[in-house]
Amino acid sequence: MRPRLAPPALVLALLLAGCGGETKQVALPPPASPTPSPVAPLTVKEAKGRYLAAVAAYDIARDELAEAQKAGRPWRTVRERAGAVVDANLACAGELRAVRWPAAVQAPMAALLTEHEVALRQWRLAAGAAGAAELRRATRAATAHDGVRQAARVRAALGLPPLRAT
Repeated sequence: MRPRLAPPALVLALLLAGCGGETKQVALPPPASPTPSPVAPLTVKEAKGRYLAAVAAYDIARDELAEAQKAGRPWRTVRERAGAVVDANLACAGELRAVRWPAAVQAPMAALLTEHEVALRQWRLAAGAAGAAELRRATRAATAHDGVRQAARVRAALGLPPLRAT
């Protein structure tokens, strides 16, 4: 005959209640304090590549929206492109914030990120526009905060060539 096992719920209840047998108090070592490992700022060479990679998708999304507007696409199509710009703006700003930039880049980068925030509010309005006029207003307001001046300062601090006028 097989021995009958206690139901799992009973075993769990007994263990939780402390009826699982005698227990000994064991002193645990204090938790290891994490050693601060400050991440060193990127070198200028590293920062150049990181910056260009971070802004690429945002630049492309804004260009695609401008092309859709210029081509006279339906406002709902342009509104969808504005939604893509919102996503690209968020990703770009997140990547830029995640980097410890060289000292010469930190101030212009902070200014650029501020412009990203202002533009983002307007891009969100554009992406949620209920009509063509509302979409145009929000898009104009967002492009007024395109960050071109701030990006030019970041590029100069990184030793990158200036952007060409389109």
